[in-house]
Amino acid sequence: APELNATVTVHTAELTVVAHPASKAYLAPIPELTYHLEGFVNDENASDLDADPGIGTNADETSPAGVYDVNASGGEADDYHFVYIGAHLTIGEGAQHLTEFQVAPEAIYGDAPLDLIASASSGLPVSFESSDPDVLEVNGTKLHLRGAGTAVIFAHQDGDANFFDAPELNATVTVHTAELTVV
Repeated sequence: APELNATVTVHTAELTVVAHPASKAYLAPIPELTYHLEGFVNDENASDLDADPGIGTNADETSPAGVYDVNASGGEADDYHFVYIGAHLTIGEGAQHLTEFQVAPEAIYGDAPLDLIASASSGLPVSFESSDPDVLEVNGTKLHLRGAGTAVIFAHQDGDANFFDAPELNATVTVHTAELTVV
């Protein structure tokens, strides 16, 4: 019988690199980004690769809250070709708190306005509110004394797209009556 020859072409197997979703808070470090591999044949595993795929994102610690792509790339193996499935890194709002809140606890009706001093760990501006504007009226970072009595002053920071609201702080301020001198 005549000798027959045949050419057999063996194509590389498809190896899928599947990126895993991740999340972090604003200003927190980028978490470890991970992936898994699907499609090994003949009991092979990642130790059979000549080079492992890499994974990354274009976000960093200071990226604003939002959703960012996580992509794998690279990887080498003689018997595999790589296909990549991306994921997302979700950056959510970060926590903040009021780091300082100062106001004089007492004043006398007729005194100059009191200073309100406060700051937030986020660097965002702090707002103030009075429980009784007829005693103490807030005007920016000043407390105007409108009458004798007691009022609670609230300091708050309402957050923004990158920060949650800060827990509110408060202070009680008493305005004493002015002493009148009759001449």
